[in-house]
Amino acid sequence: MDVRKHLLHEMTRGAFEEWLKSEKRPVALIAVGAVEQHGPHLPLGTDTIWAVSICEEIAKKTNSIVVQPCWPGFSPHHMAFKGTITFSAETLLNILVETIDSLAKHGIKRFIIINGHGGNTEIVALAARLAKRKSRVYVAIPRGPSKTELAKKYADRALKYLEVHSGARETGSILIIRPDLVEMDRVKDWKPTTKLEPELMKLMNPEREDREIAQQVLWASLPHDTDEITSSGIYALTHPKDADLDEAKKRREEFVNFVVEFIKLWKTIPLEERQEKKPQ
Repeated sequence: MDVRKHLLHEMTRGAFEEWLKSEKRPVALIAVGAVEQHGPHLPLGTDTIWAVSICEEIAKKTNSIVVQPCWPGFSPHHMAFKGTITFSAETLLNILVETIDSLAKHGIKRFIIINGHGGNTEIVALAARLAKRKSRVYVAIPRGPSKTELAKKYADRALKYLEVHSGARETGSILIIRPDLVEMDRVKDWKPTTKLEPELMKLMNPEREDREIAQQVLWASLPHDTDEITSSGIYALTHPKDADLDEAKKRREEFVNFVVEFIKLWKTIPLEERQEKKPQ
């Protein structure tokens, strides 16, 4: 049975039960992001808005459901900027583990976490590992594709222009899904405010022969909090107005297709049947 609504909180119990019964190997997509400052122009919920929209698109193509257990994430590094809400690492970890455990008790054994916020990365990875053992389920965090020309272009630009937060790339990702929430007039006179030591700036050259080491040294040496790096909250040297919407759409499509193909292949593996055959 193809569900009409994919967001769990919008489904009736009956619709959820029918979907669960009809799907031989059901998959739940868990969307997690953040509520934090995103410069003067992007909505505070940028990361969560992106994660949920991506999940919905994937769910429609795979007949999966989307679970949004919370809006905020782990964002202590943005707390100097008003509007930011942060959970502790323990709180976010428990939210994810307990969400998965609840749905596992209803019969779902496969979960995919789509994370829209870099600050959550390590917590999400640990949640996946803990939930897998606690609830006897399978949890994936697909990453990719990384070898396309566009992926390489994004990686080079992220390094060269420190395009991490609220710059052209992230602005483009929101403009293509919720342009009504973007207030570009707030950055019409903006100039880059990102400031790093000259020694760190030298590590941002994607043409360096030791790029792999240099990039890791760069990330290991950045200041602790965002306000130590940028006064405007835009953590990038690229101007938001330079967002390439066609490029953003193509990158989004690449990622959606990657996860869709991941799910299709994953469903060919008899994980549920493996558990049923487990010796007592």
